[in-house]
Amino acid sequence: MKMPNLRKIIQFSLLSIGLLVMAFSILMVVAPFRRAPSEVKIKNGATLSSVSRDLRAANVIPSSKIFALYMRLAGAERAIKPGTYRFEPSLPPYEVARKLIRGDTIALKVMIPEGRTARQIAQILESQNIVDASTFLAAVNDPVLTEKLGIPAKSSEGYLFPDTYFFEPGSDAEQIVVQMVANFRAAMKKIAGEKQDTLNAQALYEKVILASMVEREYRVPEDAPLIASVFVNRLSKNMPLQSCATVVYVLTEHLGRPHPSIVYYNDLRVKDPYNTYLNRGLPPGPISNPGEVSLKAALFPSKTDFLYFRLDDSSSGKHRFSRTLQEHNEAGIIPKGL
Repeated sequence: MKMPNLRKIIQFSLLSIGLLVMAFSILMVVAPFRRAPSEVKIKNGATLSSVSRDLRAANVIPSSKIFALYMRLAGAERAIKPGTYRFEPSLPPYEVARKLIRGDTIALKVMIPEGRTARQIAQILESQNIVDASTFLAAVNDPVLTEKLGIPAKSSEGYLFPDTYFFEPGSDAEQIVVQMVANFRAAMKKIAGEKQDTLNAQALYEKVILASMVEREYRVPEDAPLIASVFVNRLSKNMPLQSCATVVYVLTEHLGRPHPSIVYYNDLRVKDPYNTYLNRGLPPGPISNPGEVSLKAALFPSKTDFLYFRLDDSSSGKHRFSRTLQEHNEAGIIPKGL
């Protein structure tokens, strides 16, 4: 082969490679023309090829093959995070790739405070367009789901752990419940330690019920284990727990009334299985979704002989604890239930 021909072949090859590199670069730098943002949902377990096709179909990238090649060369073929993404019109394809790798979905930050009921949590989620309240409550009260989650009840109430979550608008209600219960399990593992191994599902459920009451009664964390001890002591003596929090739960969750500022004597006489003024023992189920402080108090109550407590200082949130009715009266405090 003559040298001039070889030189031409080399030049042509280099030119071709250069053009390919240039085309590759352009296709990864220049975004397709779009007037509005595009949203693309990436399913869990989606392949790189399917993700690339979905992005191309939404006109987010100019070439699915080039994009897939870029991801493979970057070693990010399996690094794509599932979720719903919003892509601005001018976003270059290489930034699209980075967005997928970082997992920058359109998930919203949702804070679930301690002590809320499932109904209240449903309202929070609906207010942020995460899920319809009725759909969420249907999932919470799905006995098939609770069985899968290892909850010995027909509702997940009590296991919807208060925490900061990131949910996408239009999220699946069942998946939200699953995540909240998973967070509950993780918190319990941290709180209970070795004690968790000694609790079967029913025993844990009873601790959750107790914690749900403590959650609605305490105001300062140091009082929580003392309040738990009062309930434990009353249970051991077969005394009614006489928790105003259970009455409030009946009024708001069962009778649909607004949250009362004052619990009246007539309220204490409302016939309901959850009214611990009329019924001995724990209520049939949790009355709130407790946080770490209350769960720890229920698992590790203080060792006391207290049988009474009442808010002593509304400004500090501290409670007064008493051992006997006489001591309670001498302290000038109206005993609970009288």
